[in-house]
Parts: sequence; structure tokens; C-alpha cells
Amino acid sequence: MRKINLASKLILLKLWGLAEENGGHYKLNNNETYIPLSIEILEKDIISICHYGEQNGDLMRDPEMLFWKDKNGDYFPYYFRNDYIGHEEIIGEPIGRILKITNAKKQRYQVEFAEMWLKNIKHQQFND
Repeated sequence: MRKINLASKLILLKLWGLAEENGGHYKLNNNETYIPLSIEILEKDIISICHYGEQNGDLMRDPEMLFWKDKNGDYFPYYFRNDYIGHEEIIGEPIGRILKITNAKKQRYQVEFAEMWLKNIKHQQFND
């Protein structure tokens, strides 16, 4: 099971902090050129980050990812969904204080995607 790299972890920590400071959820929209990012702490060790678009009046995830935080503060993606292409991928399940991964190859792909996406989020939404 792979965790996201340090640069991505720092971005996710910043997002987690924004949600925590605002009752568990936050809409990040620092640059109206890009789609706002919704951040929601679902449980004490699970966070959702999602871009929402709209199609025919329906909210569409583009994409949404769930991350599980272990006791060391490392993050592991285990859920991906993009409504525009009709793709949902659940490759793990948090059980107590562990994350049970069902497909290591797909989990590695989710890590790679998450690292790229978080880098883009930093570039698009943060002014630092």
C-alpha cells in the first residue's frame, strides 16, 4: 500500500486544516478561473476532496477522491469517482484503524493521480 508523497501530504494537510477550521467542510475558490474545490472531513481519519460541475441541473463529481489518514499522519487514497465518464473505483475499506486495500495496482494509480491533482490544486487555488 502506497501513501502520497510529502509534497502532496502538505497540500492535503492544508486542505484538512481549512475544513477543520470551518466545521468540517470548506469550499476553496481562490481563483474563479478554476472549478471550486469542496473539502469535507467525513470521519476523524477520512477526507473527501471534490470538484463539482453541473450537467442538466445535477451536480457531477469531476473527480472526487477519498483519503484515509493513518496514525502517523500519512494519507492513502482509496476511492475515486468521476461522474462525467461514469467511473467509480473503490479499492479499499477503512476498518477501525487500518485500511484494507483490495487492489494494490489500482491503489498505486490512485496515488499517482492524487499527487498530480494535488499539485494542480496548489497551483490553481493557493497564492503561495
